[in-house]
Amino acid sequence: MKITIFGAGAIGGLMAARLAQRTEAQVSVVARGPHLEAIQRHGLVLRCEGEQSSVQLPATSDSASLGVQDVVIIAVKTCSLPHSLPALAPLIGPDTVVVPAMNGVPWWFFSGFGGALEGMRLEGVDPGGRIAAAIAQQQVLGCVVYPTAYVAEPGVVQHTGRWDLHLGEPDGSLSQRSQDLQFLLEQAGFNCMRSSDIRRDIWTKLIGNASFNPVSALAVASLDRMLADADVHDLLLGLMKEVIAVGQALGLDTGEDPGQRLLRGRALGVVKPSMLQDLEGKRPMEHESLTGAVLAVGARLGVAVPLTQAVHGLIRLRAFNLGAQ
Repeated sequence: MKITIFGAGAIGGLMAARLAQRTEAQVSVVARGPHLEAIQRHGLVLRCEGEQSSVQLPATSDSASLGVQDVVIIAVKTCSLPHSLPALAPLIGPDTVVVPAMNGVPWWFFSGFGGALEGMRLEGVDPGGRIAAAIAQQQVLGCVVYPTAYVAEPGVVQHTGRWDLHLGEPDGSLSQRSQDLQFLLEQAGFNCMRSSDIRRDIWTKLIGNASFNPVSALAVASLDRMLADADVHDLLLGLMKEVIAVGQALGLDTGEDPGQRLLRGRALGVVKPSMLQDLEGKRPMEHESLTGAVLAVGARLGVAVPLTQAVHGLIRLRAFNLGAQ
């Protein structure tokens, strides 16, 4: 199986390294800048559980040189995807499986959803419908990513926790292609499960992402510090309740208890959510697919989300002021 990871940063680099080290798949990465140069010189270095390993694999900024792939795992920021479409195009043939390993509500979420929101486009996620026009819906295999990692230095990815991945067809079927990829990811050491309701799984993760991520960037604080502050704790609780309410209005009852979700967060200790990492690195932030998506869907369904609205406005301004939109 020919697999390209498009965007070999923290999560993309983690997936690429493990797949290349532990499976027979032909794994390549598309990256850029000093990170790419380091991978080309020294291989992709993975630090994991106190050990360091390096793997040599094809790495390029010229995706056309890799040709059409069996699987393309997209691991760029959601805000970067519209601008990345020309570079993605040479990798995707009519039978390529496209796996968005990305945070937040994806561009394809409401295609095939049914009901009043069938086909709804989130302008903040897919401006002008460019992504949907470029990537055929039937080629998408949904994915929810729970591992945490960061780029410690160019060419070096540090894994910090969890190995859980969820794969699921948007139509709820348990397809052969999802089974084939699940098998490879499990070989690579991930705890990979196939889901018959991947949208519910996406919304379950969103409950944490739409609260922890933007608040960490606004407060410039790690998870432990946020949860130790009573007022910030209550803000996070309120945000989670709003995301849950919008999910319930969508018919996506996650069964999540926000209080328990915060307790699980406390157990993780000193963790920098990805949006705080992006803020510190002056990189674009993914607020549109997180709080922006909750706000847009809540407005369509008549569900009030005042805390989400306030946090979204603040994080949008912070991103703008830093030039990191």
